[in-house]
Amino acid sequence: MKKENHKEISSDEKVQKKFDKESYFYIPVQCCPDRYPSPNLPSPTSCLPQEDLERVLEKIRAANELLLDLALGEERLPDETYQKVFDGLIGLRVEITALSGETCEGKVSLSGYDFVVLRNEEKVFIYPYSQIDIVKPFGRFADPYDDPELREIDPCFRRELTFNFGDVVSSSPELIHLFFKMRLNIYLLVYEEKHIQVQIDGQTIEGQMKKVDKESISLEVAEQLTTISIDKIKLFTLNN
Repeated sequence: MKKENHKEISSDEKVQKKFDKESYFYIPVQCCPDRYPSPNLPSPTSCLPQEDLERVLEKIRAANELLLDLALGEERLPDETYQKVFDGLIGLRVEITALSGETCEGKVSLSGYDFVVLRNEEKVFIYPYSQIDIVKPFGRFADPYDDPELREIDPCFRRELTFNFGDVVSSSPELIHLFFKMRLNIYLLVYEEKHIQVQIDGQTIEGQMKKVDKESISLEVAEQLTTISIDKIKLFTLNN
């Protein structure tokens, strides 16, 4: 009985046969030349100084995130949409067109839960989001507000904030806004005893704000107290 010569088939030959059946373009790995790195020639990405370039790129990233967030948020409530819009416009001069058709121009200083605050050289304007029709930015670059950062707070205050969060935050409008965003009726408490103008359906009422409730404010007009529902007010105006 003759012994048959058995030849072991290498793994490369097995792969070769497999690829011969499936493709006519099989090339063994050992036949591929090494790929040498292409030369990298340095070239400037911008004529701006590095510091200015980083600031511009950060603005571009923030704008892209805002646009993406708005595009994906089809079920977003109007107040939440305006929060995102005005958060990206802090420090910029904008023009707001109200539903009534009137326009107002100023720098965005605060983006609240359901309102925005604009400031110019003479006036402070408080717009409920529900009264805004169009927002147009005017400035190219924002002027940052020098607000203190939370990571730089005093160690004693940090401890109080950590262990008594509810009591500490609820006692400060600034902290309420920082953590939760203030609603309009809470923000108006800052202006109690201040002289203020409010617009209601084309009518302007001017007086000293004596009281702010959850749903209304009370103005002293000609020594008489006038109560006005907040949801009827189109615009609040104060002297800066």
